[in-house]
Amino acid sequence: MGTSRRRRGTMRWTLVTILALIILLAGYTVWPLYSLYRIASAVETRNSAALQELVDFPSLRASMAQQIANAHLKLTGKSAESSDGSRSFGSRLGAMIADALLAKIILNPERLLDLLGKGLVSANPSPPSGLAAPFAANSLGSAWQTWLNSDYSGANFYVAVPVDRPFDQRFGVRLRLVDWDWKLSGLDLPESMALDLAQELARTR
Repeated sequence: MGTSRRRRGTMRWTLVTILALIILLAGYTVWPLYSLYRIASAVETRNSAALQELVDFPSLRASMAQQIANAHLKLTGKSAESSDGSRSFGSRLGAMIADALLAKIILNPERLLDLLGKGLVSANPSPPSGLAAPFAANSLGSAWQTWLNSDYSGANFYVAVPVDRPFDQRFGVRLRLVDWDWKLSGLDLPESMALDLAQELARTR
């Protein structure tokens, strides 16, 4: 009788533990998605104050600066590496100049909203036809589509958007858990946008 009671007690705790793990896993799965849609909502409503709370600005700038510098080197036909295999002076200088350009975009609330919501890389109010943006209306698709295009790795979350575009036209949106909140920490640019930003960089130098 006592053995049977202990067995039932053990099974009950096992079930409770399994249920708790399922709840924790479900919460971990939904948590970054919730933050992703909060960012999308802030961009759609052009709520710069809300967006400021959801962006890791130093990480976002760093992630984009090297992409733009590499695109600039591609436009100019220069190599990203020196003869000894290290990053060339031109590459390092390009990254610094690109970071200065990004400071004007990312630290300007209106231009950041334009970049994320409309794909605009300059003050030109007329974007090209068919331009994609990471947080334009319908870029995320349904929660199921977003989850299928996402990847989790500890305190990092990645998703490729817009979900209905070819891969070479998608943005890689990176969120990172910072102070118990998921924040936009990186943006992998389609090559066409990296080149557009590189051209904007050349115009503003």
